[in-house]
Amino acid sequence: MSAGDQPGHKDVSPTHEDRENSKVTVESSGPLPAPRRSKLKVLQAIARKREQTQDEARTEVLRRLGDRRAYWHAVIRQRVPGRYVEDVYGQVTVRISAYIAKTDPRTIKDIDAYIATTCVNCAIDQLRRSKSEAAVLIKVGIPPEGVSDTDEVVESEGYLLIRKVMAELLTNRQHLVYVLRHVKELNSREIGEALGIKPTLARKELEAAQKALAKEEVKRRLRSLLHEQL
Repeated sequence: MSAGDQPGHKDVSPTHEDRENSKVTVESSGPLPAPRRSKLKVLQAIARKREQTQDEARTEVLRRLGDRRAYWHAVIRQRVPGRYVEDVYGQVTVRISAYIAKTDPRTIKDIDAYIATTCVNCAIDQLRRSKSEAAVLIKVGIPPEGVSDTDEVVESEGYLLIRKVMAELLTNRQHLVYVLRHVKELNSREIGEALGIKPTLARKELEAAQKALAKEEVKRRLRSLLHEQL
């Protein structure tokens, strides 16, 4: 007689239903879903940052800014002409230094991304300043204060000799695009960024300006004005 057949003995062997229920329980206790794992990593990263003092975090930001100077120059150069790169980098340094002086730098999640964004923003600000300076040059007829680049000063002086003729022949936007290209030395993409227009439109405006100035009678007037100043 088997144990299961003995009087008073209850059969406790698992049934098919018990085995299925057990399988479900095991399967449902697998690894955490991806979002939870991601959140855990974020919390761990925050915890590690909190272990830093504010001074240590501030030093780390400035170290990245200085150690990767050549890279940040390259980021800036993608947005502005080369002669503005050093000035823009200086503006980046000032802006970041001011920010981390008044804000806890441990709140910066990605230091490199933060510096890169600041480089781009400062470069765009420089393009907008170039637009403002070009507008002053066209309207007032004198280089704006603060322009110290030798090449730009020379270009400005040459432009001022023929400014009135250009004002007669060109539309306001053509005139501004021409000055941004030939005095400020911006390319079509940079001009588009400064004026809030597409690079293709900037190129069309420049081509129209150059076509108007290329007419023989116009060139004679321009040569005459330039000759008078020799």
